[in-house]
Amino acid sequence: MKIWIILIFSLSISVVYGQNKQPKKLGIGFAIAENPYLYENMSHPNNIFTNSELTDKIQTDEIFPFFYKPDYGLYHFICLEKNKRYFKILINDSEIGFIPNNGNYIFKTWETILMSASVERIDKQNLIRKNLNGTDENIITNNCEYETLKVLDVIEKNGEYWLEISFAKNCEPYPNENTEQKTGWIKWRNYENLLVRIQLLC
Repeated sequence: MKIWIILIFSLSISVVYGQNKQPKKLGIGFAIAENPYLYENMSHPNNIFTNSELTDKIQTDEIFPFFYKPDYGLYHFICLEKNKRYFKILINDSEIGFIPNNGNYIFKTWETILMSASVERIDKQNLIRKNLNGTDENIITNNCEYETLKVLDVIEKNGEYWLEISFAKNCEPYPNENTEQKTGWIKWRNYENLLVRIQLLC
C-alpha cells in the first residue's frame, strides 16, 4: 500500500505544475490541446499570441499550462474567455496569451474537469462537511496521510462552490466496491482562489 501512496503522490505532484502557485485567475474553464503528445519533447505551441488580433506571437520559450504532463495526455491552459476566433488563456499562472480557436484546442468547463478527478485539500481548514447546513457538528474527519477525495458532484450554492466527495475510511487510494467509504462536501474555490489540488491521474 505504501508503494501505491508514493506513486499517487508523485503523479499528482508531476501533474500540477500550475498549482505550485495560485493562478492569477480561475477563468471559465480550460483550453485543452487536442494532441498534447506533440509537446512530450518539451517543445511548446508556436501559435500563442500576446494580442486578441492574433498578430504578435509571444516571445518566450517559458510556456507552461496549468496541467502540464503531455506524456500522460495533459496540456490544459486555464481559459479566461473564448469566442469563435480565439481562446484567451493564462500562461505560467499569471501571463495572458491568445490562441486561435481553430480545432487544435477544445474547451472544457471546470465542472467537467472536476467530475473526472480526485482532489486534495490545500488547507485542512477547508473542512469536510456532512451536508451544507454549516453547523459545527457537521464536520467529518479524514486522517489519511495522503488525501485522495473522489469528486461525486459539483454545485454552486449562494455564491459558494462545493464538491461532493468520497474517500476510503482505511485510506486506500484505489478503493473497491467493498471498501467502506465516507462522503461529504468541501469548497473547491473561493472567488479566484483555488482551494484544492486536482489529481487527474488518480
